[in-house]
Amino acid sequence: MQTVTAQLIKKTALSPDTSDFAFEIEAGRFQGLEAGAHVDVHLGADLVRQYSIWSWSLDGRTLNVAVKREDEGRGGSRAIHALEEGAKVQIGGPRNHFKLQSNASYVTLIAGGIGATPIVAMARQLLNEGRDFQVIYLVRNRELAAMDAKFRALGLDQWYRLHCDETDGVFDLAALMRSLPLDSDVYTCGPEPMLNAVLDAGSAMRGGTIHFERFAASSEVDHGASETFEIEVASSGAVYDVGTDDTVLEVLKSNGVHVDFGCSEGLCGSCMVDVIEGEIDHRDGILTPEEQATNSYMCACVSRAKGKRLVLDL
Repeated sequence: MQTVTAQLIKKTALSPDTSDFAFEIEAGRFQGLEAGAHVDVHLGADLVRQYSIWSWSLDGRTLNVAVKREDEGRGGSRAIHALEEGAKVQIGGPRNHFKLQSNASYVTLIAGGIGATPIVAMARQLLNEGRDFQVIYLVRNRELAAMDAKFRALGLDQWYRLHCDETDGVFDLAALMRSLPLDSDVYTCGPEPMLNAVLDAGSAMRGGTIHFERFAASSEVDHGASETFEIEVASSGAVYDVGTDDTVLEVLKSNGVHVDFGCSEGLCGSCMVDVIEGEIDHRDGILTPEEQATNSYMCACVSRAKGKRLVLDL
């Protein structure tokens, strides 16, 4: 993935733990700016993080990402929050694994916490297209509703609802799903527990599809114990061992087999490789259950084998 140089031109606090970062490209324009897309922000040696864009300029020269500071996280949010206006970074992308589809007659957008960033852009697109939709923004309390002002600035009126658990109680997702029109679609982004709750409540829907995007690292989701296995490179016949603490990507790189990569967390899709034989233990956060079920490609940075060997189309 090609990267470009961009400068941080404005940094704005949105809540006690979340700030907005406006980046301007040094030369040319960003391509592929659309609702649901994310960019790779290079924040240091081997520190690349993915952030959904929520706004951008019509000329493609600037884009905005909102980032929650996670002091106990893996370092990316601390690094971007440490940037001062005027700092220059490399930005890759945009890429989009969370694209709005045009076939549903009614759309429900469900945002949880900082997962609201792509949802703001989706709401703007649906509004501009004159489509029927609603937005539900779930937060713990109003102080942490970092993107509330951005939603309200769109003029969504009665089609927007902010729900604060501390004052409003637990949101009844099942009731929401039962109330949706026939064959309507849901788009949701947020913490893993919220996504699982939305997917579970989806059994009450009358048709339609739930589209979702995770932003938690794969290591934060329980996949069980890792076992050793082998990978075979189809073009050369070379076979390499993947230990319990190794990744397919690391093993390929250490043996001189080139694979593109970005986040190394199963969130960006840069390291996707085709699989010819073997059963995949998918541990990424971007492939849909239907895509995973094809058993034909995997994220080399996090996914593993369920059996003893995977044959890769490399």
